[in-house]
Amino acid sequence: MQLMTGGRGRRHADDGFTLIELVLSVAILGIVSAALCEIVLQYLKTTTDTSARLTESTDQQFISTYWQNDVSSLGRQTLNSSSALTPDQSVFVGSAGPGSCGTAVGTVVVAFAWNEFNVNAANPANAWDVTPHEVAYVTVPAGSRLLLRRVRCRNSAASQPQTVARNLTVSPTIDCDTTCGAATPPNRVSMTFSVKDAANPNSQGYTTTVSADRRQG
Repeated sequence: MQLMTGGRGRRHADDGFTLIELVLSVAILGIVSAALCEIVLQYLKTTTDTSARLTESTDQQFISTYWQNDVSSLGRQTLNSSSALTPDQSVFVGSAGPGSCGTAVGTVVVAFAWNEFNVNAANPANAWDVTPHEVAYVTVPAGSRLLLRRVRCRNSAASQPQTVARNLTVSPTIDCDTTCGAATPPNRVSMTFSVKDAANPNSQGYTTTVSADRRQG
């Protein structure tokens, strides 16, 4: 005997999302994605800017280290006809010193000179013999930037040049508290230079000044 079932058939739940749910999901996903994208872009920009600042600050640190030592040493003295020590020009701006130190490497920005007396000579008569010393800071073109190299010379014999800056945009300028090229050397010498990371076109770069004092009397 066949049983007849009356009434409406069983209702089955629909699988998937409704149109409203789908629209809301897409909208929320767009908002979250935009926020994440902004965070990633800001992170990349910050990382690049930080790298540029580190590169640029390295130039300043190297220049400052050598600058202090070199300025503190400058001061040539010569014996006159009365056997008295007299000061002689020790700072040469835009030109090499008496021994032409650095001219074979690049364009001289500034050169410092001083004498070393032979105070330990076995014969006292030789104590006034001097050994000339010079240090020159020279620029060398490198693509869109200038390298700053330091050359030290002893008895006109040059040492291996040292690169102390790699991202200069223009040649540095030199200032002294008195006339730089006077016979009496200045007490303070300053170098102003501008650096900008060549690998980061968005870097603003910066201009700074390093100063040092002469220690010789």
